[in-house]
Parts: sequence; structure tokens; C-alpha cells
Amino acid sequence: MQHIKTLSANWLAHRSKKWGVRSLYIVISLAISLLVYAAVLILGVPKEIGEVARSGFTTAVVAFILLLYPAYRWSGWTGTLASLSLTLLLFALPLTALWNSGMSDGYLIGGLLPWSDASGYYWEARRLLEGQNFSEWGSRRPLFPALLAPLLGLTNQNLQLTLAILVAITAIACFLAAREVQRSHGTAAGVMVITILFLFYRLTIGQVMTENLGLALGAVGFALLWRGAWQKQIKYCVCSIFLLTLALNARAGAFFILPVLILWGAWSFRGTTRFSWRFLLGGTSAVLLGFLLNSILNKIIGAPDAIAFSNFSYTLYGLIVGGNWTQVLKNYPELSSLSDSEAARRIYALAFDALRANPLALVTGCLRAWDHFLFKDYVFSFISNLKGNFLLQLLSVTALFLCYRQRQEPHNSLLIAATIGILLSVPFAPPWDGGIRIYAATLPFFSVLPALGFEALARGIKSPEPFDTSIQDNSPLFLISFSSILAIFIFVAPVTTKVFSHVPQFSTLSCPEATEAVYLRIISGSSINLMADNSLPTTHLPNVRLSDFKEGLTNLAENGYPELAKELASLGSSTTIMNAFDLNSFGAIWLIADSNKMPKEKRIVGMCGKFSEANGLFYAKD
Repeated sequence: MQHIKTLSANWLAHRSKKWGVRSLYIVISLAISLLVYAAVLILGVPKEIGEVARSGFTTAVVAFILLLYPAYRWSGWTGTLASLSLTLLLFALPLTALWNSGMSDGYLIGGLLPWSDASGYYWEARRLLEGQNFSEWGSRRPLFPALLAPLLGLTNQNLQLTLAILVAITAIACFLAAREVQRSHGTAAGVMVITILFLFYRLTIGQVMTENLGLALGAVGFALLWRGAWQKQIKYCVCSIFLLTLALNARAGAFFILPVLILWGAWSFRGTTRFSWRFLLGGTSAVLLGFLLNSILNKIIGAPDAIAFSNFSYTLYGLIVGGNWTQVLKNYPELSSLSDSEAARRIYALAFDALRANPLALVTGCLRAWDHFLFKDYVFSFISNLKGNFLLQLLSVTALFLCYRQRQEPHNSLLIAATIGILLSVPFAPPWDGGIRIYAATLPFFSVLPALGFEALARGIKSPEPFDTSIQDNSPLFLISFSSILAIFIFVAPVTTKVFSHVPQFSTLSCPEATEAVYLRIISGSSINLMADNSLPTTHLPNVRLSDFKEGLTNLAENGYPELAKELASLGSSTTIMNAFDLNSFGAIWLIADSNKMPKEKRIVGMCGKFSEANGLFYAKD
């Protein structure tokens, strides 16, 4: 008996030491990789390199594969260090390019400041930091602003630093997804997955949008599901379904993938029985838990009468009557004056009235959605190169065909199930309402199909060498630790922020007649300064050359804001622009001020000025 106890103690000591060494290697690799990432953002890169990473295709893809393949093929913890460092570096390139551009579009202004929906999420996060709950608008999908608020709090509301953290989180999540594919199907497949994920995510990098969290949670959820299918581990699959539920709560999209995955798992893990009740109960509980936690979080930090996913009412009406999500506002413009929850109730009633009047309208809408999704180059529409888009579609179809032929393999049946779930969801996440971005949470499933199609074709011509896995460490420690920390942070951090935040106190300001006062925080990394071209060699936030700023406004005008673009184009040098938060009205304001008069220290200040009639910009007088 004593001998057995000694052997057990020695085994536990060896096991603990092994896990301790692995943990140390992970921490070292992560720390060095993040230092490389930070150095790129601080020091910058030549503008041409950043622009290729941000908007190029052929050059970018070839360069990335040539750089990533040797790093991903490198084994051991040094291989993890090299591949993670290079992945973070590549994800940093579009962000630094954006910060050096002064560009404006439908989601940001001057390369930094959130606009439109992005401004809404930014505003909601700052409400929480200032002791308020989310509005009804933010309570529709609270997870992303709930993550954004504590990140802003940790960075002293430095927007640039917060965006850098968001991109790093998503890059690491995509890296973990690619490594799981590499373990099962080889280095080339893994590199192809990370490349496709990057090509999608670069459209969102630098924007305060829900796709950041949706893709991050979706990627780690996919990674756990892939590992669970590969190792036939129910616990990994159930955890992945929970993470995918959170991902879809953060960035609403292909919800029907969740019940289909539960059915897939109940069949795949049935063993000698006809059905795995363990998986069925575990998967269902994971989905319910994800929605329950989202609901509880909304009760704590959301608006009292908010309706979750209330904007789906707009989508449903458009699907039934043959338009997009804006159709109901065109038909009933008076709805725009209602509160978010009241408008949702009215629109649902109008949608069901339209369906009763024409019962086949929903069928017609579904067929229209599937036609757009399958036959209009939609799935890989984030790739503007038509040949590249077509090639990825062809490889995906090849992969699905081979998956069906070998459907007894867990990975193959998983991809078939995921594809069915996504297709069932298409009518209720129609392509015309937001583009491919609405599928951010399930994009890893899109990315793995071309990789497996390419792998199958290469193996068919007797070229297996690029698909050697070469990953010796099969430990899930990094994946599990990162996923757990991210999931816990999403719920614990915003509640903690709510508990410790308070309404700010400040002295009132007396303003001259015909002006009014606003009260705001002066914070670093959250404003841009327009400067004369001859005073600045290149744009680098927070300083933006005036010519770059005005040139970038073309995109803003083309994206539906011509009047705002015209007003911003009239601004001169030595002007500071800030998407600020009025601490008195708890509303967002766009501050336009003389850079020379802006306070240098971080504090709450009161400013007198006027709002413009056209776009509501606040012009500070002193």
C-alpha cells in the first residue's frame, strides 16, 4: 500500500511539474508575441506594407503564406512562439495602416473615432463606466459593449489601446483555431485557415463593432469543437457549444447551427446506443446557460424594458415583404420616433399581418435568401478578387462532397452538420442585411472548408508533405485557459465595472448667451488632431495631416453621409475632433475644438459652444 501511495505521489508531482513547464512556455510565448505586436503598433511600418495587408489580395496572400508556413511548421514551444508572434504581427498591420491613413467610412472617422453603430457601442460602454445602465439600443446585444466597458476602464478610456487589445484577443483566438486544424490536417491546412480568417477580419480591424467578439468567441468555440470531434471528447464539444452560443449572442447570425450541432453530437457520440442522451442534455444545457447568462447580464446592466435582439423584427419584416431591414421604416416612417422596444413590438405585429395576408411570402423570402447566399459569390464576399473567391467556393464544394463520402469520420460529419445549420439560418440572417459580417461567429466553419478541399486535392496528386502536422505538443492548456479567461471576463468584468462605477461629480459652468455647456473627460488616445501638411511628414495618430483627412472623407460620403463629409471637410488645421461623452446629459457628442486650447492633463472639463444644425457637431468656443 505504501508503495502505491509513493508511486501516486511521484506521478502527481511529475504531472504538476509537466503542466507547470507547459504553462511557463505558454506565458513566455504569449508575452514575447505581444511585445512584437506592441512594437509594430508603436513604431509603425512603411505605409505600402500596411496598405497591402489591409486591402490587397494576391500579394498579401502570397506573402502571408510564405511567411506563415515555415513558422507554423516549426515544432515545439519555439514554433508556437514564432507562429503566434508572426500571426499577431500580421494582424497588427491593417490596424497600423488604418491609424496612419486618416480614413473615414461608415463606421469610423479619421482612422479612429467610432461612427454610426460603432459609435453606439462606444457610447453604451461609456455609459456603464459613468454609473449608468445600457440604453434599450445597447441591451439588444449587450455582450460586446459589456466587454468594451471594462477594457476601456482598464486602459483609462484610451480608445487606441482598447482597440489594440480587441485585435490581439481576436488574433490569438484565430491562431488557436488554425492550430487545431493543423493538428488534424497538416500545416498547409492550418495556414490556409488563418489566412482566410485574417482576410475576413481585416475588414473590421480598428472598428468598435460586435464582429470583434463574435469572431473571437466563434474561433475558440470552433477550436474546442474540432478538438472534441478529433479526440472524441464530449466535454470539449459541450464547452464549444457554450462558447458558440455566446458568440452568437454577441454577433447575431446563424443561430440554427446550435440545435444542429447538438443533434450531430448526440448521433456521433452514441456509442452502442441509438442516441447519446449525455450529449443531448449537455449540449442543450450549454445553449440554455449561454442565453441565461446573457439575460442575467442584461438584467444587471441593461435597460429594464429592453427586448433582446429587437432589431430582428426589422429583418423579419423585410424578409416577408421582399425588402431589407430598412423596408419597414420606408413603409412606416413614424416608427423611427418610437422607443426601441415599442418599435420592435409594432414591427413584429406588422410582419405577422403581412404573413397572414400572403402565407407564401415567407417561403419566397427564404428562397431569395438562399439564392443570394449560394449563387451570388456571397460566402467569400470579403475577398474582392473574383478568381480567388471562385477558387474558395470550388474548394469548399469539393470538401463537402468528400465529407459526405467519408461521413463516418467525426470531422466530416461535423462540417456537414455545421453547413446544414448555417443554411437553415440564412433566411433569418439574410445576406442583404449587413453582408458577410453577420456570419462572423460561424466564419471559422467557412474557413476550414477550402483548407480541407485543398488538402484533399493535394493528397490526390501524391503531395502529402505540406500536410504533415509537425506539432508535438498536443496539450489543450493554451486553448482551454484562453477560452475560460475570455468567457469569465465577459461576465465578471462588466458586473464589477457596474459595482465600482459611479456618477461623476463636477462644478457647473456658466456660459455666454446663445451657447451651452458640455462636460467631458479629457483622455489620451481617443481624439484626432488635424494638422497642416507642412507641419507633419506623415499621418500617425493622434495627428492627422489635413489632406489625408479630407481625402478620406470621400468614403464617408459614399457610405451614406454626404452632408457630414461636407461639414468635416470645411475644418482647418489645429482642430481636435473627439467622439466625447457628455457627463451631464449622458449622451454622445462630437466635439470640434481648437487644438491649442485643449487641456493637456487628463481631467473632467466644461466647455461652452454651439451645436451645428446640420449634423449636431459641437463647436467649442473656449
